[in-house]
Amino acid sequence: MKLKAQILLIGLMTLVASCVHKKVKDMNYSSAITFLYYEDFSYGIDFIENVLQLNLVMDQGFARVYEVNEKAFLGIVQKRDDDVDSGSTLFSLTTNDVESEYKRVKQLKVHNLTEMKHFEMIPLKSFFFDDKEGHKFEIQQFLKEDDVLRF
Repeated sequence: MKLKAQILLIGLMTLVASCVHKKVKDMNYSSAITFLYYEDFSYGIDFIENVLQLNLVMDQGFARVYEVNEKAFLGIVQKRDDDVDSGSTLFSLTTNDVESEYKRVKQLKVHNLTEMKHFEMIPLKSFFFDDKEGHKFEIQQFLKEDDVLRF
């Protein structure tokens, strides 16, 4: 039942993102990736590829991103021992000016705002934060031209 609710939530988020495409574009977000954390990463890969039948578009080893449609993606991440939230979800928005977004969000009421992080192996820059109910968000900017075009 919990799995069905997660799949329904992903579908709803994708639908909302596609319905408000113009508004999202005005806010300078070019795409969205919903990340699910898996303790059993092999199971996550099998589930996404065989049950949902999504196509792999990025493989970072510890994380994989699958295409739902042209600008909506579902990602899975290998849960680490130091990740406290089992079964957590991260909603990630892609922008082409993460520095400006960081300055903007820093002025707002968000929780657990991180410093800007640079992930050289992907490569991208991003920051993370929560809303008051603990939902997890990331705003990111891809740095490799192929990734910028895809996302």
